[in-house]
Amino acid sequence: MRIGRKPGNDVVLADEKTSGVHCEIVREGDRHVLRDLGSTNGTFLDGKRVTELVLTPGDVVTVGRLRVKFRAADGAAGDADAGNLAVHRLDAGRLKKRGGSMGLVAVLLLLVLGGGGWYWWQGRNAGGGEHKVGKQQRAVLQIAGNKLGAASGCEDETGWTLAAAGAGFQPSTDANTGRGAFVALRAEGSEAADFAVATLAEPLPVFAGRTFTIAAHVQSSGGAAIGLRALCFSNNDAQPFRFRTGTALAPVEGWQRLEVQVTVPGGCDRMQIELVATLPGADANASFDDVAATESGAPAAIDQDLAESNQKAFGTGAALAVRSTDADNPVTLLEVLPGDVPAAFAGLAAARLLALSDVGAKLAVSTKERSFGVAVTGADALELVFPAEAAGNLLGLEVAGGAAGKFESVAADSTFTARGVLVGDRATRALVQFAAPVECRGKTGNGLFRLRVAAAEFELVLGFRNERQLAGNLLREAKAAAAGNQPGNALNLLRELAETVPQDSALLGQAQELRAQLLTAQADAVVALGKDFDEAEFFDTRGGFERVVAGLDELVALYGKGNLEGAEAIAELRGKAQARLDALDAAVRGPQQARLTAMAKAFTDAQQPALAKLVQDYVKQYLEPK
Repeated sequence: MRIGRKPGNDVVLADEKTSGVHCEIVREGDRHVLRDLGSTNGTFLDGKRVTELVLTPGDVVTVGRLRVKFRAADGAAGDADAGNLAVHRLDAGRLKKRGGSMGLVAVLLLLVLGGGGWYWWQGRNAGGGEHKVGKQQRAVLQIAGNKLGAASGCEDETGWTLAAAGAGFQPSTDANTGRGAFVALRAEGSEAADFAVATLAEPLPVFAGRTFTIAAHVQSSGGAAIGLRALCFSNNDAQPFRFRTGTALAPVEGWQRLEVQVTVPGGCDRMQIELVATLPGADANASFDDVAATESGAPAAIDQDLAESNQKAFGTGAALAVRSTDADNPVTLLEVLPGDVPAAFAGLAAARLLALSDVGAKLAVSTKERSFGVAVTGADALELVFPAEAAGNLLGLEVAGGAAGKFESVAADSTFTARGVLVGDRATRALVQFAAPVECRGKTGNGLFRLRVAAAEFELVLGFRNERQLAGNLLREAKAAAAGNQPGNALNLLRELAETVPQDSALLGQAQELRAQLLTAQADAVVALGKDFDEAEFFDTRGGFERVVAGLDELVALYGKGNLEGAEAIAELRGKAQARLDALDAAVRGPQQARLTAMAKAFTDAQQPALAKLVQDYVKQYLEPK
């Protein structure tokens, strides 16, 4: 017969000082031997720690903070501190499974609590068995309007998914009311999950705009922390929006009531209840009982609209999402999470199950003419979660090393320093802006784009009316320049648009399309001149090389050096054409120079210096190498 804290033992002791499998009693012939199984806090008899002990009726052994008395099964029950203690006889059939009859023995469990004591015992047998607890059992808590029905009492696993994530929860008889509750225990070993999550087996159907109060009685010990959360989402898998909020995860000594209020966001029609615990060590445990969901409470603490952009900030003091007022439009900002995760929450964070409310952080939202100001207390860095599409055209404002007031492209999966980050597309276009440049780290995966920012405050700019007007003017001027065969001027205007007012993604897309057309025309011209060069080389004609040099010079003048794609290749091609042109000219120039030099000498000999000078000047100007 094994004794310990874990439910798999024959005698389960709800005591944080008792190890998961603390000790065992085995029969050896006609005697019964108690062996400590390497427990953390030890097993004691008369104040002395023992590892193995031959039991004598009347022995009282201390296990953790509990006392276990060994006595004959036919002994009188009345000699055991009547009034404070409850006596429970072990099921003989169950004991035989552990290696034969234990004989006429039984074990009494004594839990010392404050000045009084009471026994705690969990017994069961194949026929259902009798169950008792030392304290008077209270009826299951009934709450008017509770939508959980029979699942609310936590009497059994019906209606629950206890092992939703991590170590999970399991049934327990240490209840607040009734005969059952659920407890999370961390398995022994360094690789064991350090958190547990339980959820309803089926989420509750709800209506958008309704407010619910979610409540539960919870307790924890051994450093465990426990919290209560509500998760709202759409039953339509095509809608990725999920809104999660709850209480802070914290230690709770003794049964206490937790509650969280949530207003169902637009576009959501389901609500899941989550019981979450962190389990830092093998002695940690956390329990919950008497869960309720009632349609009551104050509406959402954050429910603010921006008329200019048709965007809504929705949330509580510990959660935030921003989406279009039209529920069919995509979400701009899915949630705000802690950017740096405390060690106790590492498991939850790794499983992507951490919420801002878990760490006790609070946020406040202020509404401006075209933006929401967000300030978070309780976190030095934040992780902003967007749909994956938000990273499709990512631009950083004043990226380190870049020009002041300019935007430039940054890779979605990268680390950079910037004063702002432009994300999203069209209806979800947003500028995350900071008071000063901060380090940003982007990461895509699982249909999301996560942006970690080393700041606890940011402004989410959603209205871009002025920027759209400026961008529209620049785009019209660029189109006019392109139509007037001024591609260089057009490219300069498009660059100004992309670097200073790219907030309207539709206009930015048109600008990028026009730029691509201009650069394609440039590339086609370079290819054509390259073919001219190849043909001139084949025929070795001066006129061919001359056309290539002139064409490349015209191209540079038309586009401007700063707008040339592959400027080095263009310069190399011109250098080759010019070198071949110079070689051909040199081959003709040498004999001509010799002939004219002889002519100038003849004029000098004939005493005609004017004619001699004329010829010499021509040679110097046109035939001598420069």
